[in-house]
Amino acid sequence: MGLSPVMEPMSKLLKERLVAADRLLFATVDDDLGSFISISVKRAVLGRPTVALFLGPQSCFGTLTAKKFFKRGIFIALRHAPGISVASIVPLCLAPEYARVVRIGLHDPQWWDMHDGHTLRQPGDTPVASEVRQLAGGGRPIVCWLGAVSVHKGFAFMVDSLEANPDLARQICFVSAGVAGSEQALTSRFRSIGGIHLDRRLKDSEWESLYGVADAVWACYDPRYDQASGTFGRAVQFGVPAIVRRGSLIHMAAMKFGAPVVSVDFGDCNAAANELGKIAKADRGTAATKEREIRIGSWRNDFILSTMRALGGAKPTDVEFCEGAA
Repeated sequence: MGLSPVMEPMSKLLKERLVAADRLLFATVDDDLGSFISISVKRAVLGRPTVALFLGPQSCFGTLTAKKFFKRGIFIALRHAPGISVASIVPLCLAPEYARVVRIGLHDPQWWDMHDGHTLRQPGDTPVASEVRQLAGGGRPIVCWLGAVSVHKGFAFMVDSLEANPDLARQICFVSAGVAGSEQALTSRFRSIGGIHLDRRLKDSEWESLYGVADAVWACYDPRYDQASGTFGRAVQFGVPAIVRRGSLIHMAAMKFGAPVVSVDFGDCNAAANELGKIAKADRGTAATKEREIRIGSWRNDFILSTMRALGGAKPTDVEFCEGAA
């Protein structure tokens, strides 16, 4: 986009630099809302366009509290401020209520970042992937948890579901790849029922390669964590089925875009174990790759073009890009 990347703690000097920039894109406003408001309003007065990605617009909705009421009011006001374009990383056709607090609905960059504008990159092979293939044996499907162990992202639910059906971990190879952190007890339970835990931070090439061997990846999160997901997005790009919470935002996205998923009701361990038991060795082939490549590329292009229009001072269009399955 012709922008200079900046990643550093907010300071008086940095604020002055950001206010003075001809064009400004905030990769996220969620962690320092106060600074974003201060900078973007000053820029609006000076006639300088600002675009910002709002990762958690769902935090403005749900059961009304004073904090939510105040936060929603701020974003409603910003939505009507000239020169300030706040964008969700979820298309508004999937969450139309977000239109109250954002001006643009985009596809999460983690849903299209494997596309370079021409082709959609597919996973390579690494020693980690080879090790997982070997541990799984020839016939067992592989289910991967990718990232740090997290209860709100459903790791405890996954473990509970495996414990509800001890035979499941013998039928399917469950692999967790990411640091355990403070959840050592939970990962010990995972190992005790036959799960494989790689307790370290993987390189990009390594986690990508695990999508290449996975027959499904875990993206079934707590209902309180209902937002865009990088794990789900990479699964869509690589053509790997994602395990999702039925009725979640990413479940609706999968239905809209024709992406393969295994949907389960969060918290129902017996039903989840039954659905997980149906996972089979995937035959991803290349039949749908071209269609998928075109669709993912269109999301990337829309993100760039919509952002560039807003950075140029143009008012976002009323009709956003949100097509169904190719």
